Amino acid sequence: MEPAILFLMAMLFGAIGTHAATAQEMKTSLSTVELVSEQSTVPSQGGEITLGFRLTPDEGWHAYWTNPGDAGLAVEIEWDLPSGFSAAPLEFPTPHVIPFGPLITYGYNEGILVLSRIKIPSDLAQGQRVRIGGTANWIVCDDQTCVPESATVSTVLEVGDGKKNPATTDRFEAARELLPDAVDWPATLSVMDNKVRLSINLPDGITDPQSPYLFVGEKRLVKYEDQLVSYRPGEIFFDFEAARGADDIDQTGFVLSFEDADGNRQAIAGHTGTPGRASGGPADSVAVDTSGLLTALLFAFFGGIILNLMPCVLPVLSIKALSLVKLSHGDRSLARESGWLYTAGILISFALIGIGLVALRYAGQAAGWGFQMQYPLVNLSLALLMVGVALNLLGAFEIGGSLIGAGQTLTKGGERKSAFFTGFLAVVVATPCTAPFMAGALGFAMTQPAAVSLAIFLSLGFGLALPYLLLSHYPGLSRFMPKPGPWMESFKRILAFPMLLTAIWLLWVLGKQSGVNALALGLVAATLLAFGLWCWGRSAYSARKAWWWIVSLLALGGVIYTSYLVYTHAQAGSTASTRQGGESRTLGSMDLEHFSSTKVADYVEAGQPIFVYFTADWCVSCKVNERVALASDEVGKSFEKRGIKVIEGDWTNQNPEITEWLQRFGRIGVPLYLYFPEGSSLNEPVILPQLLTPKLVIELTS
Repeated sequence: MEPAILFLMAMLFGAIGTHAATAQEMKTSLSTVELVSEQSTVPSQGGEITLGFRLTPDEGWHAYWTNPGDAGLAVEIEWDLPSGFSAAPLEFPTPHVIPFGPLITYGYNEGILVLSRIKIPSDLAQGQRVRIGGTANWIVCDDQTCVPESATVSTVLEVGDGKKNPATTDRFEAARELLPDAVDWPATLSVMDNKVRLSINLPDGITDPQSPYLFVGEKRLVKYEDQLVSYRPGEIFFDFEAARGADDIDQTGFVLSFEDADGNRQAIAGHTGTPGRASGGPADSVAVDTSGLLTALLFAFFGGIILNLMPCVLPVLSIKALSLVKLSHGDRSLARESGWLYTAGILISFALIGIGLVALRYAGQAAGWGFQMQYPLVNLSLALLMVGVALNLLGAFEIGGSLIGAGQTLTKGGERKSAFFTGFLAVVVATPCTAPFMAGALGFAMTQPAAVSLAIFLSLGFGLALPYLLLSHYPGLSRFMPKPGPWMESFKRILAFPMLLTAIWLLWVLGKQSGVNALALGLVAATLLAFGLWCWGRSAYSARKAWWWIVSLLALGGVIYTSYLVYTHAQAGSTASTRQGGESRTLGSMDLEHFSSTKVADYVEAGQPIFVYFTADWCVSCKVNERVALASDEVGKSFEKRGIKVIEGDWTNQNPEITEWLQRFGRIGVPLYLYFPEGSSLNEPVILPQLLTPKLVIELTS
């Protein structure tokens, strides 16, 4: 081929490439769209660029804001980015109200430029060409009809200095002028008696905003047709009728549009409960909704009382029953002291867990209630603790409260230690039972500032401690308790068996998490511990105490080494679990599919009715619901008749994707049950209660 022809072809392809790097409009049936870049090149040193998706509906048609109101769908882009690139959420202009018959919708009659910041890695080569794009979906409507539309858009940019493109600078500056200003004005949300109130603290200089209108960010929170506005110095209130999902929503973003003192239209974007959320960081300087806080504290308190009866807690608390019987007929001052030490152990344990959760939340980690049970070594340690407590109760050794505070000693010094550590231990094993009764209060806690979160955790702890505290302070209540006698020694032995059953359950959870090899090693560790404690007990009656102690310490070394082997198997088991995540299994007569956000989104988009439930092997109530309700023949036949697919989200091990879904629906622990009927959206499932019956499941999924 002639050199001149080669040169002309190179020039032609170069021109095509340059054109691809700029905007290229596409026409759909009712819209004109394009993807444009604010920068002419991608910065080689890394950083970010800003892309804009330009959407212009045809004359007489309109598009929608991120919350479209009573109808519609905002622009959503499924990005197709090179490796190492990531996209921030879309930024929309301030919307305006568009009546649609009897409905109220939020959107745009004019063209809009929706922005997204694209994060760029720092390992790109100068002159390299990168393609950035994705598939956009949206809905446009006129006064009678709504039409879904879609387009695949992209742009190609060279790697260079990342400077702005003069040809697009004005468009992006104009788009930013239309964005609401992100502010950190304290705001609170309260829901009561089918009413929703959103209050906003006004900063100095804005004393009487004129013609205010509030665009609520959360769907399913309010009915949009009426909003009542009222004022008091430094504060503005918006009152709405509650929508059907209001009780499940604790926070919302919002855009407030108003006229300033000069008659200019202004718009700000804020968030209830967490000032500064718009810029990405949590804050503690927040006005708390007092009614919501008091309700959460009350629910936490009564939930703690109920928790005393749960199977996770009862085996541990049964230890205290033995000493309480004796103390109720003996030293009353010691009984009262025991009650307060038991309460202190519970409150300190709850405080430590609460601080840990808050710290993880502030560090950006996905943690939820019961998260410690997701660690195999925690379950092994608790199982070994239960074995040690059982052997102590069976009389294999007598070292009282010095054994991690859980043994029982009827002397004064032993009772103090025993009371404190029994309370501490009760909380550690209680959390798998807590979430079903505490979902609302704990979900509220984890969305609040740290001080509010800790107050709710402590309220839950005080409820758990209260029954024993009352018995220790009021001797009159002791008449309902049996008198001490020889039966106590037999009762002490009987109490060992709930401990052993709890150890079996914890080892079973370990096996489910990390495989049968880890389970076998856990049994070996339990056997070595039992042998070591028996040797320790024999030393009390032997002239050769040192030999028994040496053998006991060797056994303890074996427990530590075996626990290390469990840890290595746990790591391998976690990897294997990830590899086998797509394997199917059954529940009753139903075939289960493994959870993924993409799978759920695809089914919902296709109109397929699906039932999604989140569970964990260490969650007792989850397993009861599965056995009693979900695995029943009635539910299986009902789901099969209506073609409902069932998706299981297993949270036994850490899974940030599942944690994100739990938090999306106001939960910080399992179980969570969601039903997406045909024609629903990802944001509006039917949320089932956390205690199920076959009849309830069938009714709520009909």
